[in-house]
Amino acid sequence: GIPNRTDTLAIRPTPLRHIPLALDLPLPPIVTVAGAPPCRADATSDAKLKAAMVPAWNRNAALFAVAASAACIAGAILDPVERFTWRSWVAIWVTSITLLVLILDQAPDLVLLVASLTLTLTGCITEEQCWSGFASHGVMAIGSLFVVAKALEEAGTVEGLAGSLLGVPSSPFWATAMLCVPTVILSSVVNDTPVVAMLMPVAERWCGRAGVSPATVLMPLSFAAMLGGTCTIIGTSTNIVVQDRVEQDIAQGRDPGFRLGFF
Repeated sequence: GIPNRTDTLAIRPTPLRHIPLALDLPLPPIVTVAGAPPCRADATSDAKLKAAMVPAWNRNAALFAVAASAACIAGAILDPVERFTWRSWVAIWVTSITLLVLILDQAPDLVLLVASLTLTLTGCITEEQCWSGFASHGVMAIGSLFVVAKALEEAGTVEGLAGSLLGVPSSPFWATAMLCVPTVILSSVVNDTPVVAMLMPVAERWCGRAGVSPATVLMPLSFAAMLGGTCTIIGTSTNIVVQDRVEQDIAQGRDPGFRLGFF
């Protein structure tokens, strides 16, 4: 007949095991399921282990937040800097907490939105200044370039081009040259930051196949991307921001004395 499924998935506790230490303390029993890795029966031990593994820098971050808050409150009350108002200390406090939360790897879009709203509600910036970034051509252009770079990464276009252009180098010098030339060309039409992020794993795999140390090409790869990014206005975020600022100055009747073209 058909065997009962509970026979093959029988849960059986194994005897207590001992650690060969001086104290010789027994471990909790292990529950074994046929065909599955063993797991602890005591769920509270896992919770205690997770609580004990809280990183020390989380506590340091909390101490920094308390210290920054106390320092800004004392600055607003005592007024040690003559030209500072209480809004100045609020801006310093918001900036410090925002940087701290970003270091803790929280969602940057949500963190920066909350920081902007906090500065607006406290009167440190106006509503127009708060939402001006969404109307900036530079911000929209940078966001669009990152979308294009992500699409190229997901489609595997960069890896395909790199695989067809890169050959087998005869020396570390030629390996660096063969990798940097396509990087300069690519970063001139795509934002240089995602280009480096896309090419780093490609370079590491290519170096492994070619027998070249990745340490000899990764730093030149970064410099080549920066060089290519400065060749065009869309190659780096800095050029886009400068172009947007130049347009704002011209619209307000202030001539910066120079113009930026595509190249």
